[in-house]
Amino acid sequence: MKRQLVITADDLGADADINAVIVDLMRDELVSATTLIPVAPAAEDAVSRLRAAGLDAPRLHVALSTGHEWAGWRPLAHGVDSLTGPDGVLPVEGSVAEHRATPVDVAREMGAQLEWMRSAGLRPPALDSHSGTLYGLHGRSLADTAVDFCAAHGLAFRMPRRLGPVLGLAARGLRAAHRGAVPLADELGVRLPEVLVSAWLPGRLTLSYAQLRAEVLSQLRRLPPGTSELMVHPAPRSAAARLPAADGRKRLWELRLLRDPVFHRTLRREGITVVQAW
Repeated sequence: MKRQLVITADDLGADADINAVIVDLMRDELVSATTLIPVAPAAEDAVSRLRAAGLDAPRLHVALSTGHEWAGWRPLAHGVDSLTGPDGVLPVEGSVAEHRATPVDVAREMGAQLEWMRSAGLRPPALDSHSGTLYGLHGRSLADTAVDFCAAHGLAFRMPRRLGPVLGLAARGLRAAHRGAVPLADELGVRLPEVLVSAWLPGRLTLSYAQLRAEVLSQLRRLPPGTSELMVHPAPRSAAARLPAADGRKRLWELRLLRDPVFHRTLRREGITVVQAW
C-alpha cells in the first residue's frame, strides 16, 4: 500500500483570524482538510468564508469543553445538563467534560452539532474530538458512543488504528478506549486513519521551531502504509497573541511548518501523497 497523508488544520470557527488563515491554507493547498467547531463564536464566519472560497465541507470537530482561552461556549442541544455547569456553559477542562458527561447527552449534542452544520449547507465527511474528550485521555472513554454515532450517520472517525510511540505512552484510558473502539469501528464500517501525526509536546515544552519541525518530520519518515493524518493548529500572530504565550508561539510555528519548503521536500522524498480524507 502507498503512504498517504491528510493534512488537517483544526479549530475552524474558534476565531475569525484563525478562520482566515485556515481558508487561505486550504485555497493554497497547504492543508487538505479542516475541522469546524459549531459551538464556537466564529462558526458562522467560517461557513461564510468556506462558501466564498468554494471549498469542501470541513469535518465536525465535536466540542464538549472549551479550553481556558475560549471559555464560555454553550452546547447546541437543549437539556444536556451533564455537559454543563450551573451557568449553562461547557467546562474549560476536558477532564471535567469527560467524567461528567452521560453517553445519552453526548450523543444528543453530537447530533445537534452535526445538524447545525447540515443546516448551514455543509455535509461533513467525518467527526473528531476537540481537546480529545471522546478518547478517554482522562480515564473515561466515550469512544464507543462516538463510533456508534458515526456509523448511524455515515461518518468516518478520527481514531487511529495504531497509537504509535507517542500516543502509546498516553493515558491508560486512551489505550483501553483504543482496544475497544477500533474493532467496533471495523464491525460497523466506520473508516479510521492509520496513525496520527502531530507536534505532541505542549507549548511549554516546545522550545524552538527547529524542535517542532524535527518532531513532526521524524514521525512522517516512520509513516506506515495506508492513509494517516497530520493534525496542526495554525494561527496568525493576531490570534496567537490572545492565547497563553507558549501555546500561541506553538501555533505560530505550526503555521510556519505548513509553509516550510523542508516540510514539503520531506513529503516528496518519502513518497507521501497528500489526500483529502482517510
